[in-house]
Amino acid sequence: MTSVPISIHSPSVLRERAQALLQAKGASLTAAKDPSTALRVLFDLASSPDTAHDALALLHELQVHQVELDLQNEELQRSRAELESAWAYQLQWHDASPSAQLVLDEAGCLLECNAGALKSLNQDIQHVLGKRLETWLAAGDVPGVQAWLAVAQKSDQPVSLCLQLHAADQTMRSVCAAAQANPMAPGVLVAWVDLPSIS
Repeated sequence: MTSVPISIHSPSVLRERAQALLQAKGASLTAAKDPSTALRVLFDLASSPDTAHDALALLHELQVHQVELDLQNEELQRSRAELESAWAYQLQWHDASPSAQLVLDEAGCLLECNAGALKSLNQDIQHVLGKRLETWLAAGDVPGVQAWLAVAQKSDQPVSLCLQLHAADQTMRSVCAAAQANPMAPGVLVAWVDLPSIS
């Protein structure tokens, strides 16, 4: 699984985007091109008795708005840190699960898996992504597994099946697997645990 970073733009980027939006909406941008010149215009308005009250009121509103923006930015940064922490926790939990967990697309190709699945298949992530589950099955088991996955794609309840998996090191393991429809995208969620060996 991979995380998607949340993008927090710098003040200069936000300013450029705000100006572009104002221009797109046809707003007048005849004022100064930089903040210091804009403040000079505001100061000149405040210096005139006819416009001083309105200029000071405008300045106060701008200051309040700036503080609001600063508080919103702080909250966004805090929320981002909390989300990243929660995401890291979920990834650790997912990888520490005692069961192998996989996400398959509609065609049965592997989109995601946890560390337990990689260990069970004795392969690294680059060698399993995009592969069909049948890659690790005996040829005779493929039709039964395809039928199982087809039923699972239509089920919101787990559908179980015992499988014989052939790992990359040529070892064979018996697993008890369960699959059900992925509630977030077309495809199937699959999990399995090793069956205890009988000696």
